[in-house]
Amino acid sequence: MPGLKNRFTDEVIRIVRRYMRLEICAVYDIHWHETANDKKFNSVDVIMRDRAEKDGKTPIRKQLPVLQHFLGGHGGGYNWTPRVGDLVWVFFYGGRQGIVLANAWSWAEYPACRPSPYDIADKNGQWMKPRQDQFGDFPWQPYPELRKPYCFRWFHGPVKGYNGPGRDWCFLFDYCRLGNTSASCEMCKTVDSIQRLKNHYFKFYSEETESRKAYPLRGEYHAPCGSFWMFESRDRPSSEYISEVHTEGEGYWTIQGAKIENNLEIQLGHIRHSPDGSMEGHSATPETSQEDNVGHRWKVYSPDSTISDSRGPIAAELVNLEKKALVRIYKDGSARMVSANDVTGAMGRSEVVVGVDGHCWLWNLVDDASIEFFSGGVATVTSPVEINLNAPVIKQNGVQIHPSIFDGWVSR
Repeated sequence: MPGLKNRFTDEVIRIVRRYMRLEICAVYDIHWHETANDKKFNSVDVIMRDRAEKDGKTPIRKQLPVLQHFLGGHGGGYNWTPRVGDLVWVFFYGGRQGIVLANAWSWAEYPACRPSPYDIADKNGQWMKPRQDQFGDFPWQPYPELRKPYCFRWFHGPVKGYNGPGRDWCFLFDYCRLGNTSASCEMCKTVDSIQRLKNHYFKFYSEETESRKAYPLRGEYHAPCGSFWMFESRDRPSSEYISEVHTEGEGYWTIQGAKIENNLEIQLGHIRHSPDGSMEGHSATPETSQEDNVGHRWKVYSPDSTISDSRGPIAAELVNLEKKALVRIYKDGSARMVSANDVTGAMGRSEVVVGVDGHCWLWNLVDDASIEFFSGGVATVTSPVEINLNAPVIKQNGVQIHPSIFDGWVSR
């Protein structure tokens, strides 16, 4: 027979449990602050699953406040409410009064898979309301899966040693194609698991990235159409790293245009910044350097660049790659313009050169005819056939020269 002390202790425990208890409930309805003038805070109605039905109804507790992570005041803070059908931990006190503490996992609500226990996998998406029975409860399993998910992933890497590969980041927006196909995300092992095709994301690769499709410390924004902006902060560490896209190593960045055709990313024009400071804009992106005859390109060379042609180091150029016409500016200040190459590709059809010392010429390269002005003031007109001057009046050293039908040019 229990003693008086034990009886008193048991009675106290029973009373405390009646007025202070922790239960798992299902969210029945949500009350959130929707308009500026309503008096609603973040609260929910819950179905008490640990209470017996009364008059054919499941007990419901209304407008229980939800424990908030951060309240910023004046419209700030981090607002959180569970969804209709979610299981939640509720702390009840004072009889019917209670507060929602957190979500409770159910067998229908597995979290996203993670390669290691230290990975971060924050995943959400379009939510579908689960089916309710006649009492308002949610007994049908499984709940509807998330549609068109988005997520934030941090890949910790292998858990071994003092410091190893990993720590890659990805912000994946509307929407993850892999996560939409596999709700468990069990195939998402490293940052390389998130494919480029039709995905919308930011990726930040760590100094010891697990990726072998990107160089360490790369940053990339990728749009669903295939266009991207990429910054490279390291050279290729070893032959294991094979970049998915063109790169020139540390200091390289690019804005690449693209679109989807036949379920493939087709690269269009781009702007590229080389590690030496040179920049290039190209209206097309050939798959190989041997196909560098498509579209049109401008390029400005860095002060340290040694790229040159027969006239000297080049400062900038504009090229029609399909017709081989170009405008080129040199580092000494001179400029050159060449029209489309002839059929043999040996030379242009015409050329204009403007020198810094006044020496300039216009040259018909096909017929080897030219007009050349030398820096000393001398001018030369050259023609392999004839030179025709058609003008009513011509002056030579102040003397007017008129054409004569019979005598040719005569002075008057």
